[in-house]
Amino acid sequence: MLLLLTLYLIPEPVLAQAAPRGCFSKAEENAEQIVRLGLRLREGATGCDGQPWNMHTQDLWDQVDQKLGARFAAQTQIRRGAFVREFSDDADNRLEMWNGRIVMYFRHHPLSEVYCSEVKTQLEQTLKSGWGVIARVAKTSVDEVRMDYRACPK
Repeated sequence: MLLLLTLYLIPEPVLAQAAPRGCFSKAEENAEQIVRLGLRLREGATGCDGQPWNMHTQDLWDQVDQKLGARFAAQTQIRRGAFVREFSDDADNRLEMWNGRIVMYFRHHPLSEVYCSEVKTQLEQTLKSGWGVIARVAKTSVDEVRMDYRACPK
């Protein structure tokens, strides 16, 4: 009875916490790729919107975010779950560090007409064709993600 009472009093996230595996599952790896693409598109849209590129991308990003924000949020939660599992004692700090690094990279990425045109094209294609564009384009960053996180064996 005492054991049941003890288990009842332990917060649910503590009970559900899995042991670290030292790797990301395929779903977690996909989520990381999608989160990074979302950050790249968001930061690119902001940087390419005005002078000197005048790509008018901020409104496109806002539309994508409104249309697909819940799907991006779901991927962010999958990614967060992996961080909680792998870095249980420091997950929030690790997420903050990784997000800061990724955002800073894309925020300060050298802009060019080619880069801004690609951001605009991806945003337009996403608005036209939906989530499949995000999933397909995100797959191109698999090597980049695997440099940061080891993929779990199949």
